[in-house]
Order: sequence, then structure tokens, then C-alpha cells
Amino acid sequence: MPNQFHNLTNPEIDSHILFYGQQQCQPDEYFEGDNLRKNDVLYYVIKGTGSFLSSGHHEVKLKTGDLFLVPRSRTCSFQADHSNPWEYLWIGLTGSDTGKILKASNLPNKNFLRQIQNTKFFSTLTELYGVLNKKKTLLNHLQIASLTYQLFYHLVSEFPDHPPVRKIPKNDQYQIAINYLNKNYTDPTCNIIELCNRLGVSRSFLYSLFRKNTKISPQKYLMKLRMEAAKKELTSTTHNLKEVAKKVGYGDEFTFSKAFKRYSGVSPNVFRGN
Repeated sequence: MPNQFHNLTNPEIDSHILFYGQQQCQPDEYFEGDNLRKNDVLYYVIKGTGSFLSSGHHEVKLKTGDLFLVPRSRTCSFQADHSNPWEYLWIGLTGSDTGKILKASNLPNKNFLRQIQNTKFFSTLTELYGVLNKKKTLLNHLQIASLTYQLFYHLVSEFPDHPPVRKIPKNDQYQIAINYLNKNYTDPTCNIIELCNRLGVSRSFLYSLFRKNTKISPQKYLMKLRMEAAKKELTSTTHNLKEVAKKVGYGDEFTFSKAFKRYSGVSPNVFRGN
């Protein structure tokens, strides 16, 4: 390798966590957003349901697995459901570069993301919140800083700020969706939420698009791709179930086996004739 020397321009990013917490809300408990926050705050719904309203957008119902953003200097309000009040955790972010980082994702477009559980962003958020609750030491602070930047990295990479594509004809949107699933179904991170984020459409819109063109939901289409590929693996190879599961987009053998039995009516071993 030839000798190298490079200067890293603008190496520092000014963003860090200022506060954090968790709350089990009372029925109908309401947060009034008229008092503008000086920080950006991420809220993740651990369980239950509630409603969220941010300036310039319609009120939405959010539930377990959803995340919403209360941006600095923007009015937002949210309220716990009466019969199933939500519990959420929050992380307050500060720093001159935080807004720039958030705007590189599509989170500020509506100030919420639905069903993020199967993402690296969520895994990092969970790990980060656990570390925040540990005894503060130098190693702990280093780990918090590391996980904070990992969180931003996965937010921007998994939920990039794509331009709206609703103006694309529906047939083209459908073909884009089909191509994405056909190409990526072997990847465990391929899921319908990710597809909606890539297309910039709601899950209900994508559902109607698939029902019109394929007569089945996008989730069932993805399942069919994986299960039919699994059948070919089971009948034409000697790969064990763990290997088959990995080849068709499942992270573990147990989840794959349950899904295969639901789809085929028999276990993978019975289908193979073992």
C-alpha cells in the first residue's frame, strides 16, 4: 500500500443527549405543546396507544412500536388513549448539528415513524437507553457517545429523506415495490415498513395497490416469495434448517419454521420428508 496522508475536514459533529426518561401515562393524559421546546425530543411508544399532532400536519394515532419527534421551536401536542394509555421513553437531543442530522432523514417530514421494531435504528435506540440508565463512568460516557452516533447513522441510512414519489403513476409505484421485494426478500431487514419508507407512501396505500394488482397484501406477497424459495431449498438441497432460514430472509430457524408451517400446513422437516 502506498504511503498516505489526508486531512479530515469538519471531523466534529455537535450533537448529544441532554436528558432522557420514561413514563406510563394516565388515561387521556395530555401534553400541551404551546411552550416551544429548545431541544429535539424523540419519543418511542413502548406500549399502548395515543394521538400526536404537530404543526402543519394532521393528527395521527400512534401505538406500540411507533416513534415520534417533537422538534425544537415547533408546536406539538400528544395525548394518551383513554382505554389503553401509552407508555413511552424519550431522549432529548441538543447541539448545533442535531437539526441537520434529523433533516437528512425523512422523520421531520411528518415527525413520526411507524413500526420501527425490525430496524437497526430501533436496536440501537434500545441499547442506548439501557446504557443511559447505567452508572456514569468514563467508559459509560464513551459508549453513550458511540451509540448516539450509531443511532443517527441508522436513522439516516434506514429512513433517508427521499423526495415524495406520490406523483409517480400507481402502476410504476407498484412495479418499484415488486422489484424491491423480488430483489431483497432474502435480506432479513426487508419488510413492508421499510418498503413504505422507500416509496414515501402509507401502509394502507401500499396495501390497496397490492390488492388491486395481485389480490393479496404486500405482506403475503413477501411471505410467498420467501416460502416458495424455501420449498425449493428444502427439496433440492441438503442445507439444514438454519441455512435454509438464512437464505430466505429469516434470522433464526425457529421463526422460519413457524412461518413455514403457517404457510404450508406442515413443518419444514415434514415437507422435506425427514
